[in-house]
Amino acid sequence: MANAKTISEVASRLQRTIDKLGVGRPSPKVVTPKPEDFVGLYDILVKSEALRDATRKLFLGGHYARAVEEAYKCLNNIVKGKSGLDKDGQDLMNQVFSTKKPVLKLNKLKTESDIDEQLGYMLIFGGCMTGIRNPRAHEHRLRDSPDGALEMLAWANHLMRAVAKAKRVRKPKKALTT
Repeated sequence: MANAKTISEVASRLQRTIDKLGVGRPSPKVVTPKPEDFVGLYDILVKSEALRDATRKLFLGGHYARAVEEAYKCLNNIVKGKSGLDKDGQDLMNQVFSTKKPVLKLNKLKTESDIDEQLGYMLIFGGCMTGIRNPRAHEHRLRDSPDGALEMLAWANHLMRAVAKAKRVRKPKKALTT
């Protein structure tokens, strides 16, 4: 009987620990905001004036995929304007944020971490053009939920801030020949 009592005590302690940790309890119910809540969330998350001008009416009108498409077209055009290049989409982003010959530098590109950041953002910018903008520009039946669209708009806002902080690399002047 001593073994049964010991096993019972261990089991009881184990159960109390499990209860304290919350293991086995149902997850808290996920609360989905009401459509009117998204207006406030939009205004909190999307601060870039250019993005707001391009997307706010569309988003508030329930045209979520179109708002996202316009946001990333706006981002593309901001990068194009700041870089002075006439490319588009992923090709533009790959050249502008290149680690070897960048047009826009996000940092000093001195350390391995600096280079990693530049490369990572180059891939992110290009990936956003290919994976977010292009499907909405080419697929007429694509629909976004308000919360998914808001997440992509907030991400576009972050990228707009990164572009605003990026420094344009000055190209060296050509040597004068005499």
